[in-house]
Amino acid sequence: MHILKNKIVLALLVSVFAFVAGCAGTSKDSSAVGEATETAAVRDAKVKAQEEDKLSMLEEMYDLFKGSVKNHAPSDVLLGFLTDSSEYWLDTLESHAKSYDAAAIDTCQFYEAYAIVLYRLYEREHLWEVSDYRMLYLLLYGTEFLDLVNRVNMGPFEVKNDRGSVGLASSPKVPIMLFDWDDTKWKLNLIETLPLITKGIEATAVKKNWTGAKLALYWLDKKYHLQYSRLDESLFEPIGF
Repeated sequence: MHILKNKIVLALLVSVFAFVAGCAGTSKDSSAVGEATETAAVRDAKVKAQEEDKLSMLEEMYDLFKGSVKNHAPSDVLLGFLTDSSEYWLDTLESHAKSYDAAAIDTCQFYEAYAIVLYRLYEREHLWEVSDYRMLYLLLYGTEFLDLVNRVNMGPFEVKNDRGSVGLASSPKVPIMLFDWDDTKWKLNLIETLPLITKGIEATAVKKNWTGAKLALYWLDKKYHLQYSRLDESLFEPIGF
């Protein structure tokens, strides 16, 4: 009888310990779920705050960029607003302006062909006001591509991860300028932005079945025909730099 009583007590103790352990496990699991949920909420809040900060920084960067262009800031200041790939592309395009022949220019997009023939016109007519980074100044000032942007109503800026954009107010989801996040600040991706800005101009080439080079000469003549002569195919050939 005594042995049976001990067995009953032992069984009860085992049951009690099992119940307590189960409760503790349930409590622990619930706490872990709560912590995970709280962590996710905090993480989402941080991401949202970072995006808002990036958006504010993008708007501020664009205002500073426009002000710097308007005031003809030094080249090092202007280059600081552009992506590294954009700076490399400017150097490459300037090299092409000095060496490309008609066949090579015929393979260029309109905005590239226009930059090349305009560069050669500046050289031929001695229009340069700077001695270096000439393609940089030409694209920011001489081509008037950025002026096209300033003549329209811009839509709100948008940020998605490390990519920023802005479109027209009438169609804000269609970007006309693109920006890249560079560790701590935004930079203008000029290579990808220019074809978006000049898309409307290039529609003329499509309608008339012109190459980008022919459209470039048309656009050049439209702007300078009362000021300079020989705005023709002679600009498709290197002019001896």
